[in-house]
Amino acid sequence: MLREALQHLFTAAPKYVKDMGYLREAIAIEARAKRCKKHWRPHLEKSKQHILTAAKKLTPGAHIMILGSGGLHDVPLDELEQFKITCVDIVHLPAVKKQYKAINFITQDVTGKAETLYQSIREGKIVTGDLEWRLSEKPDLIISLNLLSQLAMKLVEYADSYDHDLGICFADNIIKEHVDWLKKQQTDVLLISDISRCYFQGERLVEKIASLPDLELDAPEDQWQWDIAPTGEADKEISIRHNVGAWRL
Repeated sequence: MLREALQHLFTAAPKYVKDMGYLREAIAIEARAKRCKKHWRPHLEKSKQHILTAAKKLTPGAHIMILGSGGLHDVPLDELEQFKITCVDIVHLPAVKKQYKAINFITQDVTGKAETLYQSIREGKIVTGDLEWRLSEKPDLIISLNLLSQLAMKLVEYADSYDHDLGICFADNIIKEHVDWLKKQQTDVLLISDISRCYFQGERLVEKIASLPDLELDAPEDQWQWDIAPTGEADKEISIRHNVGAWRL
C-alpha cells in the first residue's frame, strides 16, 4: 500500500484525474493484476484471442485503436506489431508508456464528462459535457476493451462524495452513449465487456448483479468468466467473478 501511495504522489496527472480517483484506480489495477495473475490469465487470453480474430482481415500497417487500454495485459501486442496501435485512456502509467514506445498513447477521458463534472461540482454549475471528441484519423478497427461497465463508476463516486445528484439514469446513459458512439464510427468495432458480476462464497452463488443496462445488442458472440477477485483479494470469504462477453458491432 505504501508503494502504491508513493506512486500516486509522484506520478504526474491533471488535478481532476487525481482528485476523482482515476490515477489511484489505475495503480491499484496494476497491483491486482500482479497479485491475481494466475486467476486472470484465462480471461486475458480470451480477450487476446478475440482481438486477434478481429485483426485477421486487416492488412499490415492498418490502424487499431484501443479504448480502455490500461496496462495492456489483455492485448496480444507481439502478434499486432505489423499494425499501427493507438491506445486511449484517461491514465497511462509511465511504466506502460516506457515499455511500449512504438504505441501512440492518447490521454483522453472516453466519456467526455470527467473534467466537466469535476469543474461543475467545484464551481456549482450544471454538467454539460458530452462524448463529442472526434477521431483525427478513422481507425480500421476500434476495440472497446473491458471498459464499458466502468465508464460511469468514478463519475458517480465523485459526485456522491459531494452529495451531487446526477440523476437515476446517469450511469446507464453514459454506457448507452458509448455504445451508440461505437456504432456510429463506420469502421470495424470489437466490444469486450463484463455483463454481470457474481459473488461466491466457496462455490455457492451469493448474488448476481447485472453490469450493463439494456443496450439492445444481439447476444454476444462468445462469453466466459473472469475471476477478477479470488477469495482473500476483496473479501476474506467472498470471491468475485465477472461474466464477460464479446461483440462485433
